[in-house]
Amino acid sequence: MSVQVLSPTVIIWATPKTMLRALRHLPAAALDLLLPRHCPVSGRPLLAEEPGPVAPEVLRAVVVAGRDYCTRCGAPQGENVGQVAQCASCRDARDGFGTTEICAIGSYSEPLRSMCKAMKFGGARPMAQPLAAWLVQLLVDRGISTQVDVVVPVPLHVLRRFERGFNQAALLARPLASALGKPCLDHALRRVQGTQRQARLSALERRKNVENAFVLRPAFRTRVQAKSVLLVDDVMTTGATFAAAATALKQAGASQVFGAIAARAALDDDY
Repeated sequence: MSVQVLSPTVIIWATPKTMLRALRHLPAAALDLLLPRHCPVSGRPLLAEEPGPVAPEVLRAVVVAGRDYCTRCGAPQGENVGQVAQCASCRDARDGFGTTEICAIGSYSEPLRSMCKAMKFGGARPMAQPLAAWLVQLLVDRGISTQVDVVVPVPLHVLRRFERGFNQAALLARPLASALGKPCLDHALRRVQGTQRQARLSALERRKNVENAFVLRPAFRTRVQAKSVLLVDDVMTTGATFAAAATALKQAGASQVFGAIAARAALDDDY
């Protein structure tokens, strides 16, 4: 039996694509030695006994809305305030958001802010797992989980989806739907027009920016008609995007729309 020895030249001239393909087939333990995992929020190395995508102390620092929240927009309220039907965060949204109720993990503040940014802009896709887990628990606690039939993520425009490589709302929607035992209609909504980044616009500009921006794909019409839909996104500020997506679902025949978001932001939040 002969043994073939590869020369160093083979490795030197391997393309980046070839190297990445080879790395994918390495055992997880070997990958940890070559590329040690780090928490994208705290920056510290993650230990072998910490299999999650973020350091445990970061998770413990997140203030979850719990029972003190606004049912209309999901914004957390002060401790022991309980449920309110309208709050300072959504007072100016006179037409509402087209939803029966919105559930949010918490306010768009640290460390939840950094977790959302790491997922959306830092490519930390596994960050969706703990965020979805929190949302599932809140949806169950608030009785929403039994009221929805299907889960739909807010879509990105095809060009932005291509540029980013993924849709952060879909990253949240898939594990959320799986945990709830509901179908995830990943491509049900289509963004029919490119829009500016909402973070750079005023409240009025945001509403105009996404007006009529969404339509339901015809193939999904029968799966949405007369159904209660859980609409999922990562961050909500004025609610303009959420309202436009909810409107498209209702125009397609959805009986009602609930919302699930990772964080409720204020207009002056940077994201």
